[in-house]
Amino acid sequence: MASMDADTAALLREAVGKHAERTADGRAVRARRNDLPGHAPETLAVMAEQGWLALALPEDSGGLGLGVSAAGIVAEGLAGCFTADPFHSLFLAGRVLVHAGAGAELLAGLATAEALPALAWQENPQGFRLAPPATTFAAGRVSGQKAWVAGAAGASHYIVSASGPDGLALVLVEAGISGSQLSHDFRADGSPTGRLALDAAPGTVLATGKVAERALRAALDETSVLVAAELMGHVDRMMALVIEHLKTRRQFGKLIGAFQALQHRAADMFVHQRLARAVLDAGLARFDELRDPVARGMQAARLRARLNDTAQLVIRESIQLFGAMGITDENDLSLHVKRCLSLICWLGSSVEQRGYYMDLAEPQGQAAEGRI
Repeated sequence: MASMDADTAALLREAVGKHAERTADGRAVRARRNDLPGHAPETLAVMAEQGWLALALPEDSGGLGLGVSAAGIVAEGLAGCFTADPFHSLFLAGRVLVHAGAGAELLAGLATAEALPALAWQENPQGFRLAPPATTFAAGRVSGQKAWVAGAAGASHYIVSASGPDGLALVLVEAGISGSQLSHDFRADGSPTGRLALDAAPGTVLATGKVAERALRAALDETSVLVAAELMGHVDRMMALVIEHLKTRRQFGKLIGAFQALQHRAADMFVHQRLARAVLDAGLARFDELRDPVARGMQAARLRARLNDTAQLVIRESIQLFGAMGITDENDLSLHVKRCLSLICWLGSSVEQRGYYMDLAEPQGQAAEGRI
């Protein structure tokens, strides 16, 4: 992957920021909740036109080859319009395809939003444990059930993890093909996740055995970093809303920001915000330079654990400082809160991330075998 210079990063951050300003419509976000596909139709076109879908794809497949750090800037900036969907799910599927050595044609289609793959890998809530999937692949057919499939609504293909003759297999299944059935659940922010049922659905093998395991693990680590980046964006915006509220809300005849108890709480939130920012910026700056999968996994776990915890703290304190207004649906703070609640446990809660980190930190990553 090519390294991203400071000027490119600044231009990318500016472009995402302007897009967020134009599309930060809380009413539109509320209107799309619990509906399919969960994002505005023009969002995909914008992401493709701006080159955001191609950021972490290889240049020989129509991508830009700029890596996770560039994608992290986009994910963080998209928090300004309340959600980064469907950026994360497409990034996750794309990185699985890259690590699995998929053909350039499918990756080129992803870069232009002509192909919309979705990764279907989870079967139970304990998603961080690597165990042989109950889903099976034999004689070119896939059978089993997958849940919590991000980006399933509108997907053109599913990348399905299954147990095959050679161990773990990543199998490409066309959406809507005979033997497949899709239903949907909705997360706290109203965004959809899919339930995919497969009954002898035809599929094409992308990778098997250790190659498939490494591809899946690497893509999950990289996407976890993107989730951390989006959480940072929400933390910044929740903090801005809190400060504005303290400066304008009057109670007992004066601004509530004049009360020392509230100043102390806001100061504590600020300290955690700045610590999270320092951890994220430093982690993103060096993530693409890391080549060892264990080091990359540890860095991803460190970032996610920190941002998960910070987001939860800022959520609690923001609601306290806003009072009852903070949990009303009309308040934009609630949109950031619900989005964070949808992200915090996706790809691993803080407890799971710390357990993953400690497993990887053991000699030769002995306990890391069996984690995902």
